[in-house]
Amino acid sequence: EETVTMTVTFAEYQPHVGDQDALKLTAAGAVQETGQVVAKELRVRLHTPELTLTETPIQVVFQNPLPEALTGATLRMEGAGISCPKPLAL
Repeated sequence: EETVTMTVTFAEYQPHVGDQDALKLTAAGAVQETGQVVAKELRVRLHTPELTLTETPIQVVFQNPLPEALTGATLRMEGAGISCPKPLAL
């Protein structure tokens, strides 16, 4: 048995994520004595930043955990008394 650690940076996986909030990892190997192939898949959900909301006026606070600026992001507010989502470009 052997443990191998591999670090994947945001810059490496970001082009492949798209609109998904998860990564699918696949590990494969072969048994030397028999040639049998062994594979395992793991789905890892990415963490989103926590939001802090306060009332009157509403203030939304979050911190981008990524080393890259957000572009084209939109915040949509929904709730009681709001007849349709109100988009706000960030």
